[in-house]
Amino acid sequence: MDAFEKRIKDSLEEFEVPYNSADWAQLQRSLTGGTNGRWGSVGLYLLLLTGGLAIGAGSYWFLRNEPIAAIGKEIPTPNGPRAKAQIEPTAAEGMGAADAQASTKIQEADVASTSGQHATQPTSSTIARQNKESAADRPGEVMTGEVKKATSSNDRPNDLAFRASATEGCPGTSIEFAVNSMPENAIYLWNFGDGSFSNQSDPDHTFAKSGKFEVMLSLSNTGGGNIQSKPSSDLIVIHEAPQATFTTMKMEYEGHIPSVHFENRSQGGRSYHWDFGDGTTSAIAHPDHVFLKKGVYPVELTVTNEKGCVDKQEREIRIDRDYNLDAPASFSPNGDGQDDLFMPDALRTLGVRFQLAVHDANTGRKVYETSDATKPWTGRVDNRNEACPTGDYVWMAQIKEGAHLGEVTFNGKVSLVR
Repeated sequence: MDAFEKRIKDSLEEFEVPYNSADWAQLQRSLTGGTNGRWGSVGLYLLLLTGGLAIGAGSYWFLRNEPIAAIGKEIPTPNGPRAKAQIEPTAAEGMGAADAQASTKIQEADVASTSGQHATQPTSSTIARQNKESAADRPGEVMTGEVKKATSSNDRPNDLAFRASATEGCPGTSIEFAVNSMPENAIYLWNFGDGSFSNQSDPDHTFAKSGKFEVMLSLSNTGGGNIQSKPSSDLIVIHEAPQATFTTMKMEYEGHIPSVHFENRSQGGRSYHWDFGDGTTSAIAHPDHVFLKKGVYPVELTVTNEKGCVDKQEREIRIDRDYNLDAPASFSPNGDGQDDLFMPDALRTLGVRFQLAVHDANTGRKVYETSDATKPWTGRVDNRNEACPTGDYVWMAQIKEGAHLGEVTFNGKVSLVR
């Protein structure tokens, strides 16, 4: 007899049919045969009907009131009269919500798989196994024992860094790069952002053009492992440089000191420096210069902008003849009326301000000085009574022509002959 049949039996034994004396008397007459056969059959029929109704009522009552066993309710087990199947917390305290839910479903499935006679408690090994299977479906998670740890490829420490000797400059600036905590046996690849590359560990790169450049360092080991890439923390800024250029024009007119005009056509410049190749310089934007000796001179213009960037241009200038104010090479102050006086011819005709001085070439003594073109040197000390001896004398004339030429110094030698 199974549990259901036993339950039916117990319910029917407790059921009592109400007592009716007339029914029992009728049943007795039927059994003794003292009554009419027709009425005996009717009584027997009524008795059987009453019993069937009682059985049906008992079955209905049993089905309506029988409790249904559920998961988590009392379930008989072999180890005791009643045991409660409960969901135990896993040992992984750091488990996420998704893993806890998966573990709960696994335990419920283990309880539901029993026949109702036996229930098995979930074990820690089962939970760990199911957690591993759940973690396998989620990349980036690994299980260690029963404790889940989330990891990522980006969690690897990346202390790759490098420094630059400068973060800004001008075209042509050379910048040194060095790696902090340089790894051993590493392969380097530098991308300087201007189309240039290097595989040196600490390269020195020259930026030829202006712009903003992001330097990138890629690093890998010799075994071809993971490649780490690191951009520069600051952009390398190369400022624009000015453009230096100029033209020349010779100024050789009657009544003027022969000179060369320099037309500055540079762009982006703030200051200028001219080197005329004869030992003289100028800071004027558009200068005029007098070359005293014939020859070829390399003239260089240097242009600087507000960022300190520099550009240069150089051109050669050819001078065909010497120029010394058309001063005579000698004179003879003997009173014969020929070449008795000394004065550079240009100082007589230019009409410019000047200062002329004459010195003895042997002793350095100054024997004459004037700023008047109408007062030439007579061959005497300060043009007075003392006659100067025969020999060579050095003269020097400083001309102040203002904006055109500025201050120009001429010098030469003259021989005094008596």
